[in-house]
Amino acid sequence: MQERKRRIGEWLQVLNLAETKEIDEALKEQEMHPDYLGEILIRRGIITEAVRDGILNLQKILGSSTRLAEMEITPETLQTIQPRLAHSYGVFPVLQVADCLVVATSQPHDKNWKKSLSEKTGLKLYPISFRASDIEMALATFYTTQQARASTGLDWISDQVPDPGPRLTFVGSGDALGSGARNQTCLHIRSKEATFLIDCGPSSLTALKQMDLSLDELDGALMTHAHGDHFGGLPFVLLEQITQGRTRPFWIMAPQHLLEHLKQFKDMCYPGLFEIAQFEIRYLPIEDEPRPVPGTSIMVYPFAMDHMRSKLCQGYQVHLAEEKIIAYTGDTAWGEHVVNLARDTDLFICECSYFDPAPDVVKHLSYREIFGNKDQIKTKRLVLTHMGEEMLARASEAEFDTAFDGLVIDL
Repeated sequence: MQERKRRIGEWLQVLNLAETKEIDEALKEQEMHPDYLGEILIRRGIITEAVRDGILNLQKILGSSTRLAEMEITPETLQTIQPRLAHSYGVFPVLQVADCLVVATSQPHDKNWKKSLSEKTGLKLYPISFRASDIEMALATFYTTQQARASTGLDWISDQVPDPGPRLTFVGSGDALGSGARNQTCLHIRSKEATFLIDCGPSSLTALKQMDLSLDELDGALMTHAHGDHFGGLPFVLLEQITQGRTRPFWIMAPQHLLEHLKQFKDMCYPGLFEIAQFEIRYLPIEDEPRPVPGTSIMVYPFAMDHMRSKLCQGYQVHLAEEKIIAYTGDTAWGEHVVNLARDTDLFICECSYFDPAPDVVKHLSYREIFGNKDQIKTKRLVLTHMGEEMLARASEAEFDTAFDGLVIDL
């Protein structure tokens, strides 16, 4: 709390709006001719009236309450950080003074978010420490449609504030051949406890950037099987983390043989580079038993699929902390395992490479197989993905939802 009670001279120094020498000289003048320090600094041409008024407003805001959600934050201040960025980085704007934005954060010493957000806002950022719960409450209070319109008139906010529940984005909904000019397989899941990918095809990094899905908020990746259109983009996502100066661990959960394959593949792509990374890559095998996502209550349940003859291929049920269950087949032929995977889920994402059944040797699903067994598939919502040219051409005939790149599903 002490850092929020700074005097005007202290605020000017920490915000780099006046030099220490200039403040000291103004204080000496104040001893000889009692006057408000701000007026002396204005008279000396060191600060403007706007800067003085900004500091006074900052002192008033921070002194009015110990709770962010009860402070008087202006619409102009709220607009300095877009709602999605505020939620993603866990920061809340308090006030802008000149080109410096004072923000509340529970991670004031984390340089990664500060650098990234400064680049996105075009402002210098000065963090002050608040509890994470305070920030969450303020975000919920000011960055919800109803509150924003009622108290601040921010109509623009309605299209940008994320929903409070979990969200899945189809970063890539295509097959190995990129049929329909679609990105190869990649699902992006955001929940209150973790943000991660399921599979990461070669086109994923570009697609993530095109969809403005922040890479530095990713906690890890869950991988289904060892085919390139499902894992080939992961080294490039990891490379991006290196260039961004990531320091926190990145986990990869997959069958053991695929983890070994990924270790070799990333080193083939960039020999020696990952040895100098500032973050740890945690390899987490998952085969027969469920496994938690590190540091969360999210549980991943593996289901063996029928796709590759000699290597284990997995489908997954992901049980989120919000009490929602997402399931994804990866690639597979039809069988009882598909029925088991879909059971009691809120969202079932099912590969559908063909419209008509393919030869048994192909080991992919078709629409007719899925439709013919729909009564066995017990899910609240079924979405088809990984569609080939034939399936795409006849997708309008499908009774179920079909995915496309950029499709967002709020659970």
